[in-house]
Amino acid sequence: MLLFCKILFTVVFVFTARVVVCFQNTTKHGALVIEEEGDKTPRMIDMTSKQELLCSYGSSCVPLSECTIMTQLLRQSCLQMNKMRGLTCGYKGAEPLVCCPDSCSNEKDTDKNLYQEKCGLPQFNNWWSYKYQGVGSQPWAVRVGFKNVLANRIDYLCCGSIISKHVILTAAHCALAKTSTHKIAVVKVGEFDSEHDPDCNNGLCAPRSVDVPLNHIIVHPGYDAKVFRHNIALLVLKQPLNYSLGVQPICLYPKSTNYIYAGHRALLVGWGKLAGQKETRTKQQQLSLPVVKLESCSLVYGTAVPITENELCAGGELGRDACSGFGGAPLVTVDPNSRDRYFQIGLMSFGSDQCGSYGVPSVYTRVDRYTDWIIANSPKID
Repeated sequence: MLLFCKILFTVVFVFTARVVVCFQNTTKHGALVIEEEGDKTPRMIDMTSKQELLCSYGSSCVPLSECTIMTQLLRQSCLQMNKMRGLTCGYKGAEPLVCCPDSCSNEKDTDKNLYQEKCGLPQFNNWWSYKYQGVGSQPWAVRVGFKNVLANRIDYLCCGSIISKHVILTAAHCALAKTSTHKIAVVKVGEFDSEHDPDCNNGLCAPRSVDVPLNHIIVHPGYDAKVFRHNIALLVLKQPLNYSLGVQPICLYPKSTNYIYAGHRALLVGWGKLAGQKETRTKQQQLSLPVVKLESCSLVYGTAVPITENELCAGGELGRDACSGFGGAPLVTVDPNSRDRYFQIGLMSFGSDQCGSYGVPSVYTRVDRYTDWIIANSPKID
């Protein structure tokens, strides 16, 4: 049995919620990514049996002749051939197979909002894009800035994710964080490396990063700071975002997806300090972590901070963890029905004071448990 000692809320640690438990256990943040554990070698897909893996959610891989909407567009010359090639998912004999949209008439408005046509797609989107971690690879990750009233500057102490042009998803403990010297003020979008503006890669440069002021904050009404229950919040922006190479929305799953389970790896994206690093890095960092069973996670934290089904646990590998600055950071995964579309499954909630200890995962708010609340409280998901 682990005894709960205290929660550290200093000027620094308030932004990366950390729980201290007496023993080799504590808490931090959590997440998931769908990929085969260990082996990351690109594979050829058997087009006769797994074509559906190449199509995004809301579409199916079928013969072109069976996709009425696409054949109509081709007849009317409304679909360019280069777009057509991008929708091809294989061949059945000589006939191309295409990703055909499922019936739109039965789609709920909620699903339309969540599965935006262009969400979760990095600008470098191909079968091997998950290996690329440079500029534009995770354009939905943002930095949450706090006005330092003493130094008259913005300190970026938390992270978040873009879910629409008007809304940023983050942790409630970040949204409510306030000290005598710091108050939440802006969101920085489009940044990859704070030492370079604009960020460039092989001659390709993203637009300059921008600080966008906040209009208001919406915190989940059930948020309990003592145990980080319902640790989720929305930051509503004063002005809409302009999507670009470095600014794109992440997709959200509908309630209770089946794609989140122990053993799969997810990608934590943000800015801050990882285990083993002496200083906070200036570049966006991406850390692959395994999802951990809730039962195992509960054994670590005991009754100090009860773990619920509204949370995810990820990590527990020696020397692999986020230690500070990642509060509210997105935990994302590649959708199993799409080769290049990312979905957010978690956001960093809290973690251990023993950062990077073996067998001590971090805890994340499980985003798919809150999609109804997110949509109901967002002014617009576009």
